[in-house]
Amino acid sequence: MRTRTKLWLTALVLVAIVGAAVAAAPDEGPAAEHHHHHHDAAQHEGHGAKLQERFLYVSTIAQSKTDPDFITVVGADPRYADFGKIVNRVDMPNVGDELHHYGYSHDQKRLLVPGLFSNRIHVFDIKGDGRRLSLKTVTDLAKASGYAVPHGVMPMADGHAMVTMIGAATDSTQPGGIVDIDDRTGSFAEDFGPGPTRKPGEIEPKYMYDFEAMPGSNRGISTTFGPPALCAPKISPSCLGNEVAVWDLRREKVVQTADLGAHSGALMVHFVDKPGVRRAFINTPGTSAVWLADDDDRDGAFDFQQVLGPKDGLALPPDLLLSHDGKYLYVSNWFGNTVQQFDIADPFHPLLKRTVKVPHPNMLRLSRDNKRLYVTNSLLTTWDNDSAFDGPRDDHYGIWLFKVGAHGELTSAEADGSAWVSFENVQKKTTRGPAGPHLILFDPSIKLAPGEHCAEYHRSRRPLRAARTPASTRLDSAVVAPCSQDVPKDVPRLL
Repeated sequence: MRTRTKLWLTALVLVAIVGAAVAAAPDEGPAAEHHHHHHDAAQHEGHGAKLQERFLYVSTIAQSKTDPDFITVVGADPRYADFGKIVNRVDMPNVGDELHHYGYSHDQKRLLVPGLFSNRIHVFDIKGDGRRLSLKTVTDLAKASGYAVPHGVMPMADGHAMVTMIGAATDSTQPGGIVDIDDRTGSFAEDFGPGPTRKPGEIEPKYMYDFEAMPGSNRGISTTFGPPALCAPKISPSCLGNEVAVWDLRREKVVQTADLGAHSGALMVHFVDKPGVRRAFINTPGTSAVWLADDDDRDGAFDFQQVLGPKDGLALPPDLLLSHDGKYLYVSNWFGNTVQQFDIADPFHPLLKRTVKVPHPNMLRLSRDNKRLYVTNSLLTTWDNDSAFDGPRDDHYGIWLFKVGAHGELTSAEADGSAWVSFENVQKKTTRGPAGPHLILFDPSIKLAPGEHCAEYHRSRRPLRAARTPASTRLDSAVVAPCSQDVPKDVPRLL
């Protein structure tokens, strides 16, 4: 590495890859390729890591004008009597938040829960064995930041969390961006990259949805969706944006954009978690496709190519994920009523292996040992209830569970293929009826890993500041490391 890259990933000391570091590309910051801590079940068990999730936390929209949205807590360990049962409901303090994606603080002691439509950030303390959550604070993020519609929450090791903001508090609800918040209070700290008011020539990013940093590098990719004012009211593929953005993490600057097609609306980005590999999969529901981004030549710029499309059975895929052993790509097809499993031994030519039926599947979550695939089937209140989409679906909500066999076989936990946990008639704060489950997180006994709504991006510890200051004057160091690893206080800073 060049002498200017003097900050090594702390993860190198914590995982078994001594001597396997690969030099980073010349233009990239502190980077050393590393292997993560989750290779297969045997290695996990050998190191005493916990594989069986005790509870699922599920962001749930109330489908009610009088009830608040809530986090549903579901028993997930078959050794307990509460397996497959709703054991707690944690109500938001207000009606109309529209819970969607959310995340942990870095130490996994708190949940940070945005309201898409309310711009509120709710901070919950996790109590006892993880069954109970206690509301700590509520913050209006739009008022403080100028950005609006908080989406993904990704922890950092400095007492902050990154939050992707789909839009801005403007008439057009553009542009999108990223902010840092205090992970104890949810309050706005500073922008990551440009603020909502842009300088001349400071255009990117135009759009925002998801963000993920590439392990062992100075690169990240953010995705698209579209302007909230146009996309939130109903299903409207024509509202979706076309670009994804590649970031220089140290400079907090977009250094490359890629056009994935008109109204493609890229959503999730997941990097391949293998040493020396610089590739990511991205789903574009607007064009029913999956793309592969690669930096195989290690020059810091990505090539993008479509690897799956409608001819492969994709029909508005809202989510994808990679198995922790790197063997499979899972894709949900909201319009197609299927979840597909692809062999990605050749990531440029994924091979369809299995297809299972789920009514309007949405978000996916895979257990750490790759043995349990969970599927939910609610997207947004307004999109779920769009009369142009299959009529009202209020009585078909739930969580589907599939057992994954040794050779990738997918078997429904319910013999008739029905929901493992039904959300068709659940108790809410004041009424009983259907509710829409969306994003699943595991309880804190399962440590965060890449691809689980965790940025893996860490700045050096520094005081929180509300003032907007240039990144070059405030960013001392940047590190991309496994989400469950702490960055020690004595990590050296870049010169």
